Amino acid sequence: MFIGKASALGLAGASWPVLRKLPAAVSSYPIQHILIACNENRSFDHYYGFAPFAGAYGVPSGYSEPNGHGGFVTPLHLPHPVSQDPAHDWASIHGEWNNGVMNGFFTTDGSIALGYYNQNDLPFYYSLFSNFTLCVNYFCSLLGPTFPNRLYLAGGTSGGNTTNSIPAGSLTYPIILDLLDAHGITWKVYHIGPACSVNGPVCDNVFQLFQKWWQDPRVNNYGELDYLADLRTGKLPQVSFMQTLDVNAEHPPFPITNGQSKQQSLISALMQSSFWAKSAYLLTYDEAGGFFDHVAPPVFDAYGAGIRVPTWVISPYAKPAHLEATLYEHSSVLKFVETIFGLPTLASIDHLFDVQTPALNNDAANGQPFGPPAPPRDGREDIGDLTQCFNF
Repeated sequence: MFIGKASALGLAGASWPVLRKLPAAVSSYPIQHILIACNENRSFDHYYGFAPFAGAYGVPSGYSEPNGHGGFVTPLHLPHPVSQDPAHDWASIHGEWNNGVMNGFFTTDGSIALGYYNQNDLPFYYSLFSNFTLCVNYFCSLLGPTFPNRLYLAGGTSGGNTTNSIPAGSLTYPIILDLLDAHGITWKVYHIGPACSVNGPVCDNVFQLFQKWWQDPRVNNYGELDYLADLRTGKLPQVSFMQTLDVNAEHPPFPITNGQSKQQSLISALMQSSFWAKSAYLLTYDEAGGFFDHVAPPVFDAYGAGIRVPTWVISPYAKPAHLEATLYEHSSVLKFVETIFGLPTLASIDHLFDVQTPALNNDAANGQPFGPPAPPRDGREDIGDLTQCFNF
């Protein structure tokens, strides 16, 4: 794993600047609290492709995929909230993507990859549409698995990592936590589920992969009861990371009912608190998990974007009953935080990956000494910042 060795990139002596403490940022927007929830492994079409409100962004009429034997197969409604877990590593997702043709889901992962749910299965999520915004062109960041995609959600880049084989405390490039601390923006990670120990598996809390943050109490020490107490006592930070785990994260084979119910509980608690009037709750999914989607992602670079995933913008200021078609990916969440609080972009301070990336743990390197570049995407103007989802 790449651990801050800039010379390995041909950048001897290079490093990202130390972010000194600056005066607390003051938002000119009515949003003062941002809550970021990232669940697991669901694609847009898998959840909302047949939703009555999806319109032109849902599964096209007559949609089918080749079965690999000269015939075709169509999507199937999954009869149970528990499903199999399709393969979703780098090779499998690239096979499904099939160079943007988007017709390799069945031939790569079988019939489970064409499974979908509907309003009867996801009543709470479907009920959100009447009051809030569903992003219909939000893509995960990388054509690969969980950790690399969550690294984009943390830092706008995975630094060339394309697998989940990343040791705790091994990464050193700057992420959103560095910006928040430097500008006096308060934050916490709330673990919604079993404790996630830094001495064991890091679960999905990728902040634990970073040397500077992996043992910070704000990353490790807070749970759902703390979240509820902070809502009740007026101590909710300006940025909250709702780290759902295990049965609460919707990752197959955990039932979708548990994750949906947990999100309903978390969102309802926010709505019933004094913070609701000045909050935005963002619910997305780290990657599509091998489930099908018919929309080809944009090709930003050698790593992605990845497959389209569901994303809700939930706020008193969100556009009601709205399908937002602006192009988004995980760095859009970072751009939203940066915009609301007047922060610099990570792309402006992290230049380690502008030219190339380390080859270790990097499928895109194809065995070469270095991989393709992957600068933080929050500096790209062609990616939206989610403000398009609001009536400000």
